[in-house]
Amino acid sequence: MPVEDWRRLADYVVARRVELGMRERRAFAAATGITDRTLGKLETGQRVSASTLAAIENELGWAPGSGRRVLGGGEPTLSAAADGEYADPTLRHLANTPGLPPDVVRGLIALARNWRGGDDGTAEPEQRHA
Repeated sequence: MPVEDWRRLADYVVARRVELGMRERRAFAAATGITDRTLGKLETGQRVSASTLAAIENELGWAPGSGRRVLGGGEPTLSAAADGEYADPTLRHLANTPGLPPDVVRGLIALARNWRGGDDGTAEPEQRHA
């Protein structure tokens, strides 16, 4: 059974959090929907649940499974949304909203693009006249 290096993951999480401009642990915990105490456990190298790890990955912009890769000695990968797939901030926000199933995210992005009138997200919605 491979050894999980939780201290290594802690270092990666803290570094990425700071890189994203979230210097305060409490603000980051609030953004992920987990408690400050649970985030503190992770950031000090203690084991956390799979659901907590998934919420952290999502907020850090990591692809699913990145936390496990780091635990096993690998490197995290950025999710498509964090890697610049969505230049529009609204679409990027939708893609990175924690807890939304992928099919819901796709639907919301399609709806936002349709409402704006195009795939690039730059067109204004058509005005309806009564």
